[in-house]
Amino acid sequence: MPFRAATRQLQIRPFEPADLDAAAELTAAAFGIELEEATARPRWIERLDHPLQTDPDGAFVAERDGRTVGVAQAIMRERLWILSMLAVDPGVQSAGVGRALIEAALGYGAGGDAGLIVSSSDPRALRLYGLAGFSLRPAFEATGRLDRRRLPRADPAVHEAGADDLEALASISRDVRGAPHTPDLRYALGRGARVLRHGDRGFAVVAPGQLVWLLAARDSAVAQALLWSALELVGDVGEGQPTVRWITGGQDWAIDILLKSGYALSSRGALCVRGGPGPLAPYLPSPPFA
Repeated sequence: MPFRAATRQLQIRPFEPADLDAAAELTAAAFGIELEEATARPRWIERLDHPLQTDPDGAFVAERDGRTVGVAQAIMRERLWILSMLAVDPGVQSAGVGRALIEAALGYGAGGDAGLIVSSSDPRALRLYGLAGFSLRPAFEATGRLDRRRLPRADPAVHEAGADDLEALASISRDVRGAPHTPDLRYALGRGARVLRHGDRGFAVVAPGQLVWLLAARDSAVAQALLWSALELVGDVGEGQPTVRWITGGQDWAIDILLKSGYALSSRGALCVRGGPGPLAPYLPSPPFA
C-alpha cells in the first residue's frame, strides 16, 4: 500500500510523473542549480525521472496547503537501499518536512540490509541522516587544474567500455559496494558519460569537462590507473568546480594522486552508511546513485 502520512497540513504522498516540473524547480532551488540554460531544465528533469522510472514506489512528495514543499527518491539495487534525492523548499526547512520524507523513503527499503546516502555539508541533512541510523564518513572534494606533466603513461589495460560491457561490471560493484550499478550506468551513458574499464578489476565513469562521476575497483593499483585515465579524460572544468567529489577517509590511493597532480582538497559533506554494503574501497560514489 503506498505510503501516505499527514501531520497538521503536511501530506506525504507518492511522487507522480505530473510532479516532475514542480519537483525540478524545488530541488534545483534547494541545491542552488540554475535551470535557465536551454539544456539545463530537461537534463535535470531526466535526473529526477530516472529513479522515478526504476523505483516508482520509492518516490515521495511533501505538500503543505496544496504546494509542493519537499521531494524524496529512494532506489533499491538488489539488497542495497540508496537515497537518490531529498530536498526541502528553502522556505520551510526545519519544519519536520525532511524527517517525514526520510521516514517514507526508508520504508521503501525495509527489505534491504544496507544503505547509502551521499550527503551535502548542510548540518540539517547530516543530523537527519545520523539520527536515522547512518554512520557519517566525512569526505573531501578536489578542485583546480590537472598538472598534465604529472600524468603517467596510460595503463594499456584501461579501455573505454560500451553498453554491452555493463553487465560484466556488475560483479565489481557487488564486491565493492554490495550491489550493481547497471541501470544507472545505462542512464549515464545515455547522457554523454564515458565508462573506462580495467578488465574485471574495476571501472570509472567520467563526464568529460565536468567530473569523475563514479569509480569502483578491486584493488588500489587498478583504482589509481583508472583515476589517472579519468582525470585526463575530464580535462579542465569550470573555475572552482570540483573534479572529484565525496572522497572519504581511507581512500589514500585517490588523495595521493590528486595532491600530486595539482588539485586542492577541501571538506565536503559525507558518505552516510548503514549496515554492511561492502568495503566501499577503493571507491568514489556517484552522488545520485551512490
